[in-house]
Amino acid sequence: MSQMTNYMENKLADFLRGQGLTLPTNWYMALGSAASDSSFTELSGTGYARQSVARSLANFAGTQGAGTTVASSGTSHATSNNGAISWGDPGSAWGTANYVGFFDASTGGNCWIVVPISPLVITTGSPNPVQVAIAGLALALGITGGCSDYFANKLIDLIFRAQSYSIPATVYDALYTSAPSNAGGGVEVSGGSYARLAIVPGLSTISGTPPAGSTSASSGSAGRISNNADLAFPAPTADWGTVVAKGILDAASSGNLLMWAALTAPRTVLNGGPAVHYPADNWGLTLS
Repeated sequence: MSQMTNYMENKLADFLRGQGLTLPTNWYMALGSAASDSSFTELSGTGYARQSVARSLANFAGTQGAGTTVASSGTSHATSNNGAISWGDPGSAWGTANYVGFFDASTGGNCWIVVPISPLVITTGSPNPVQVAIAGLALALGITGGCSDYFANKLIDLIFRAQSYSIPATVYDALYTSAPSNAGGGVEVSGGSYARLAIVPGLSTISGTPPAGSTSASSGSAGRISNNADLAFPAPTADWGTVVAKGILDAASSGNLLMWAALTAPRTVLNGGPAVHYPADNWGLTLS
């Protein structure tokens, strides 16, 4: 499956922190012999060049499955290439391709995504053409804890398919006595002064991927962001029941579930008890 590089994790982390996300019009596909989340060893040789593929509904599949050309509405959290990607006839030995890298420039630039492929030994004139078949690149989006189908579809369509999406100016943390799933649902707490907890994404409110508490642009390698200050729900004025999960939604009521996670340990919230709160660095998510 695909792997975000540190560069992409940091860009996406800051997008979740309310910052703009500038994506290239085209992805430039490179062949590599070795790759990690911080490096890419690109092939070279006569006739070799990165291949440009525009971000579009036509070029990358929706989450419904291979070949889809409409907006994503599936549950796979994955996309793939709708057309074969060809590097042409090698004029010399290029080496062994083990990875395809998604770059934001035809030369140089930044590698955002690495996808492993079956090893392809490229010698003069063979194979001809050098290519990845339709649906040969599987790209999956991961957020530890649970990314909803709705949010995965929005991000897949933004990153690969050039469909617009912005992080809400305010997101809302919700508590559940029965956990939701990627499809939504669950049983949310109600009554007893319960209200969703409003969180305004920003560099000052949500940490970057360097150490917890940072307020600068992300530049780390862990892919984790978290709250910079204590976050507290209203004090309960009736029993809320046993809370087993939390979720992030895009509205103070109803709305769309973006992310969710089961609590490490269920918590019973009783009338007159202390307010449920997240100490700094306890409300977090990790990109992968």
